[in-house]
Amino acid sequence: MVEFNRTNLFRFSSVIIGAGLLYYLFSSTDDQFTNYIKSLRMETIVILFGFYLVILLLDIIRLLIILHPNKKSINTLSFRGIILAPSLNMLFPGRAGDLNALVTSKSSDWPLAQRARNLVLLRLTDLMILSCFGALLATSIVDVGMTVSIIIIGILAFLLTYKLLPHLIGKFATILNLPIGDFKPEVDKIAVNRFVLTGSSSIIFWTIQGVFTYLIIQSFGIDSMPAIAVISAVAVANLSKIIPITPGGVGIYENALSMALVQLGGLSTETAASIALVDGIFRYILTASIPWLGLAINSAESEVEEE
Repeated sequence: MVEFNRTNLFRFSSVIIGAGLLYYLFSSTDDQFTNYIKSLRMETIVILFGFYLVILLLDIIRLLIILHPNKKSINTLSFRGIILAPSLNMLFPGRAGDLNALVTSKSSDWPLAQRARNLVLLRLTDLMILSCFGALLATSIVDVGMTVSIIIIGILAFLLTYKLLPHLIGKFATILNLPIGDFKPEVDKIAVNRFVLTGSSSIIFWTIQGVFTYLIIQSFGIDSMPAIAVISAVAVANLSKIIPITPGGVGIYENALSMALVQLGGLSTETAASIALVDGIFRYILTASIPWLGLAINSAESEVEEE
């Protein structure tokens, strides 16, 4: 009999919770999800596959940029760790892919402290962008002044976090027992251009994520929901995954997206649940499989070059 330790028990429990949440959502679709899958055309699958491939490539490129200052500092181990990051983040709780990419980026010209700071900066930027996207639609409906206030507060909070980042990374490293060394401002500082690049990439990345869901909604024959509302709904759904209760937020993301589509888009519960399930299944399957496929192709090409 296999003896479960606390980690295995947590993983098993998180999978059960995710499966239960997905089943609950499926039971709310009233056969709309099943009918959609039966009527799904290959043309739609190809379009969604190609669009999501762009999302994964952008995610990988962002990690390459923040973990390596130049192409010469990227070796095979680091490249593989970064390629697998999106898949590991989806398959395991706690941003396992990010940590794996950070640990395997030893060939980088940047010290570990700098890479850790860049990684945390990227995820903090993602969180800020998602918060803004999620709040903009709701607050603009109520009060324009409140929307402007939220944006200003978000920017100020982000700049404050940027200043405190070295100390936050120190705490982060202590918890994870990462030997990042002492902070050296003249060596480890985050350049302004890198700071701006991180923010710009986050805006583009999460906008494309929203457009992907918008394409799924369009494939359901629904054209009454504006794109900005869809992007806001996706932002709210992704914010629900901050606490890693299930692997990749599976089950939590889909239920949150369904509720957001009902509230922001005025869709019926059955239709919103069906869209959320389709969106979640596409994201999970493609994110979990494509990076491994890309790694296999890369390994095969390397073997051919060596021969």
